[in-house]
Amino acid sequence: MTNNGNNISSNQKIQPIVCVGFPRWEGTSYLSSTVQLMSELAKSHPVLYVDYPFTFKDIWTAKKHKNTGIPLDELTGKAPVLQERILKNGHNIHLLRLPPFLPANFLKSPIIYDQIMAWNGKKAQKSILKTLDTLGWEAPIVINAFNPALGNALAGKLGENQLIYYCYDEIGAAPWIGRHGARHERIFLRKVDQTIVSSTGLYTSKKKLTKVCSIVKNGVDLSIFSARGERPSDLPKGLIIGYIGSVDDRLDYDLLEAVAQTYSHAHLVLLGRIMNEAAAENLSKLNNVHILGARPIEELGNYLQAFDVGLIPFVENDLTAGIYPLKINEYLALGLPVVSTHFADLSDFAGICAIANDHAHFIQKINIALQDNNPITISERKAFAGQNTWAGRAIEFSKLIYKKTEVIHKKTDLQTTITT
Repeated sequence: MTNNGNNISSNQKIQPIVCVGFPRWEGTSYLSSTVQLMSELAKSHPVLYVDYPFTFKDIWTAKKHKNTGIPLDELTGKAPVLQERILKNGHNIHLLRLPPFLPANFLKSPIIYDQIMAWNGKKAQKSILKTLDTLGWEAPIVINAFNPALGNALAGKLGENQLIYYCYDEIGAAPWIGRHGARHERIFLRKVDQTIVSSTGLYTSKKKLTKVCSIVKNGVDLSIFSARGERPSDLPKGLIIGYIGSVDDRLDYDLLEAVAQTYSHAHLVLLGRIMNEAAAENLSKLNNVHILGARPIEELGNYLQAFDVGLIPFVENDLTAGIYPLKINEYLALGLPVVSTHFADLSDFAGICAIANDHAHFIQKINIALQDNNPITISERKAFAGQNTWAGRAIEFSKLIYKKTEVIHKKTDLQTTITT
């Protein structure tokens, strides 16, 4: 048996993976660690990706505003809910759209929320089991990606060989899901066979709540963030101090304003989906601030190549403490100097990135970074990022899957022997 780079031994049976994902597989303007990992795991495993559970409210909104980002045809029965996607790496995944859910996150009552999620869970279970039967798959490895409420509703009901929780954010600090998410996560952490997190901060907060906890940190897609293309026409000319990522509540807007004012001769460019419109509008009042919004994923490398320094200007709080930012390796892959606030454990990047303790230090580090940009340091940054690819992260993930599977099988064999 070939291992396709994932170090699966010849005596291990390759099992299908069912990923119950919270992130959308497609139709987004940001890179998802879940999508990246599943794309890599598809090189060596059959993968079914159970897409983001759209609600009846999403359907209503899409019809009203003609939102093409929501797959209306699949959700309304005009197109098959199970489809195949050919990946850019030449492999494929199966993509399943669940039937529309009843919206529940807005509810304050835990009782009503749980009742609705139980109803949603039954619909999801029926759809997934039907799909597994169609595909002829049995005893899959089920990976729940940051949707513990649905995970609790489905646990033990998909004939799974192993149940894994993939956690890439601090759910209790996320305002859009924290009300019920944290409560369900505590329950789910006890149910799963193992938990895999994306940062040291998350490992610290989850390890005592679950059976087995491991870390697989975020990586970089070198096919996007290493090649150099044409400079996008909507970028300003001149020195660019840039940020790539969501413009949301994680950003320290006072710090960004101070950066723009201090480096008034340069352009401060923010590239990504705008989630905090009020803060973005206020910051954009400064003449040298350019908030460009989201751009297609495949074009992001072209924008970053025009940056002179990449910023990670996060506030320090419970939400950011669990982050291993994707953008660090994306900046480094193009040889950019990186300046970050000390919002989380960034010890992995000591010596390769500038990490500041306060606003004054951050602004000072930008100046140093702009001057320390020579062929040697550029090569060092690129080499560092090259060690942190998603292909490598998928190998780490796969090792954890099969290490745990061996333990489960040994326990099952022991119980059979005792019974006999």
